Amino acid sequence: MKKILLTCALLLLFPLSANAETEALNTSEDSTVATEQTTDTSSENQSDTTATEESSTTATTEDTTATTTSSSELENVEVKDIEKAKEKTIKKAEKEMGVKKTDTPVNDDLSPDKLRETLKDPSLKDIFTEKEIDNFSDQQLTNAMTLCMRMGNDTFGLDIGGYARIVNALYKDKTLSWDKIENILNFNPNNYSNAIEMIDDVDSLQAYLNALYPSDSSFMAVRNMSREELINVLKYISPIQEEMIGTGNSFFPGIIAWISRYAEDDDIRNGVTPSTTTNDSVSGSTSEEIASSTSAAENKAPAQDDKNDKVLGFLPKTGEERRTWLTVAGVIILALIAFIMIRRNRKR
Repeated sequence: MKKILLTCALLLLFPLSANAETEALNTSEDSTVATEQTTDTSSENQSDTTATEESSTTATTEDTTATTTSSSELENVEVKDIEKAKEKTIKKAEKEMGVKKTDTPVNDDLSPDKLRETLKDPSLKDIFTEKEIDNFSDQQLTNAMTLCMRMGNDTFGLDIGGYARIVNALYKDKTLSWDKIENILNFNPNNYSNAIEMIDDVDSLQAYLNALYPSDSSFMAVRNMSREELINVLKYISPIQEEMIGTGNSFFPGIIAWISRYAEDDDIRNGVTPSTTTNDSVSGSTSEEIASSTSAAENKAPAQDDKNDKVLGFLPKTGEERRTWLTVAGVIILALIAFIMIRRNRKR
């Protein structure tokens, strides 16, 4: 009988042991799988991090290259703009004076008699009659030539047509006064290496403009400007002049042609300068690029954390399922066998 009971107990306990071993094995396997998955996840995360760093490095390199390219483009655009500004300034002066820029300006060595003869050219018949020309004194023609030479330096070389229009403005239309002009010719705006230097002598420049280029002149009129407006125009011209000379070119046309053109621009008279506009644009572009890069990096970080949470969420935790009923059943069976054996011994 004892053998039978012992055999039954062993048969009952064997599945429990086997099940426990299976659970232990499963737990071990689960732990191994979890470890492997965790390792794989870490590797993936490390790879993602490396990829992110490489992407960031690449993006940074691209941004740097783009910035360098942008700087080059900006420099080229500035030079190109200066060339366009030069062309526009020449055209504006040509329109104001009614004559074209010439490479063969009138010769100041011409005598008064030769000047009269030249003024009688058929191409100038709409300006003077022969009688009017003969009535001009030698001094008047000489004064007009002096003014023609100065205005040529202020803008660009003038031909005989330009000279004729100066004579007309002085002694026929009388929109220019030689008495006013003669007193201010000691001031020469062409003696300054940069427009910014004239700010200290802006009052003299203002008087010069009012005498030689009054707003009602029939030859070349420059808009009346306040002292502050004229200073703003000079500040605007200064970097253009510096850039033009810095590239090995001469500053052309003359300073008064530039002043005449920019005096018509309300924004420039109010103090808008090329350097301010350029710096603001570059700074704004740089700030936008930095903000964009930062935002992109912040958006990528949570995505990696979410990925890790999703992967780890499917992994079972070791020791999570404890089958307590198997242990209890085993104890009860052992207690029952012991009780039966003790009872049988007492009966004997």
